[in-house]
Amino acid sequence: MSSTLDQYREAKQSWLKLRNQAKKELITRFHEVAAELNQIQRELLEDFGEKVALPTKPKKAVAKKASAAVVAAPVAAAPKQSPATSALHKKLEGQQKKLAEAKAAGKPTKAIEDRIYEIEDDIRLADS
Repeated sequence: MSSTLDQYREAKQSWLKLRNQAKKELITRFHEVAAELNQIQRELLEDFGEKVALPTKPKKAVAKKASAAVVAAPVAAAPKQSPATSALHKKLEGQQKKLAEAKAAGKPTKAIEDRIYEIEDDIRLADS
């Protein structure tokens, strides 16, 4: 019976050793990939002026569909507008896109929502 216990203890020690080695290798690989990601991000910014942020949460497909419907509504409801009103509508569309992206990324949306309300108020004032 002691041979079974010895085998079990040896197996447990070898498993712990493999587990620790795997953990170290995964951490090393993670840091390598993170360094490569930072390099790519830096190159995109320096060479193309494109700032790409990492999403904190995975994006939901449902949120994209809902935001597309929200953005499409003001575009369809814009018959003839003055240049000032059309500029406000463009700002509104941009802020609505930012709002959808912030919601998908799980970021705070209060400031963006406030800007949307202000722009909508400006549009109402310009139309009256």
